[in-house]
Amino acid sequence: MTSPVRYRAVVAYLGTRFHGWQEQKNAARTVQAVLAAALRPLAREAVRVEGASRTDAGVHADGQVVHFDLPRRREPRAVRDGANDRLPEDVRLLSVEEAARDFHARFDAAWKEYVYRWSRAAVIAPRDAPFVAPLSPRADAARMREAAAALPGRRDFRVFAVSTPAGEPTVRTLTRVAIEEDGDELRAVLCGDGFLRGMARSICGVLADASRGRVPADRIARLLASGDRRLLCSKAFARGLTLRRVVYEPDRPPEDRPGALHSSP
Repeated sequence: MTSPVRYRAVVAYLGTRFHGWQEQKNAARTVQAVLAAALRPLAREAVRVEGASRTDAGVHADGQVVHFDLPRRREPRAVRDGANDRLPEDVRLLSVEEAARDFHARFDAAWKEYVYRWSRAAVIAPRDAPFVAPLSPRADAARMREAAAALPGRRDFRVFAVSTPAGEPTVRTLTRVAIEEDGDELRAVLCGDGFLRGMARSICGVLADASRGRVPADRIARLLASGDRRLLCSKAFARGLTLRRVVYEPDRPPEDRPGALHSSP
């Protein structure tokens, strides 16, 4: 009897019409469920797909990483193409490779990078609208950077989380937080060893309000120090958030090694 073969794949999807990553009994269209259905004919049995990050409904991914097992060895390119032939147009396997038998997409990840995009344009072009959240033209990148300065480091981010199960650790390390400005667009790039459910969008909600002067620049520092959820702002819209990449130790180039914790312009 042959042993199952484990594969690692990079997945991109538009989150607009998905009810998030995780398979749910009351929400048939999730990314995990759609991928499992596309892979089942290749395995001729049910396939369990595990993702590096459980993105929320409406959140996109350019570089989600998954793993799954097939009962027999297949050429990775054939797995990629066979699955893509069966997948809807808003999700694709970008690459597939054979992985170590004990590789785990979630638990082996060294760090993840999310990017949140806002537009200060008076009118957002239709091709950009699914991926950016509107923001006041008066929003200021300098104020957003000042607010974001409190984020890098190893901290308890429980105050930014949604529905944290009892006993689940809530300490995470953000290795880099960058606020980028490009014309009308503002972007927050968040790199860390893990993200709690709802954490990125909660943080970005505070950053947006700080950028337009609705809350003081020390709001994030106060939230982290007090844990007082009454100081939170409205959570940022899901459509502005994208999981850009997931990095594993052997893949990490020297320039990406987050030895120093910092925020940057």
